[in-house]
Amino acid sequence: MKPESITIFANGKEEEIGLPCSVANFVSGCGWKATQVVVEYNGRVLERAELTQTMLKSGDKLEVIVPVAGG
Repeated sequence: MKPESITIFANGKEEEIGLPCSVANFVSGCGWKATQVVVEYNGRVLERAELTQTMLKSGDKLEVIVPVAGG
């Protein structure tokens, strides 16, 4: 039996992911470290502790921002 998959939008691109999937799992699956990014989930910035608790649902919108230091 094929695992259930859903479509979300991450950084403006449509992504198909398998369920269950937390925001933290998605971020790490894309190659980012959760400690080095800021994640906006459906218009709201998530606290770090929320990344593992927030489960993705069809149609969710994520913006993953990688802060860059410099001047």
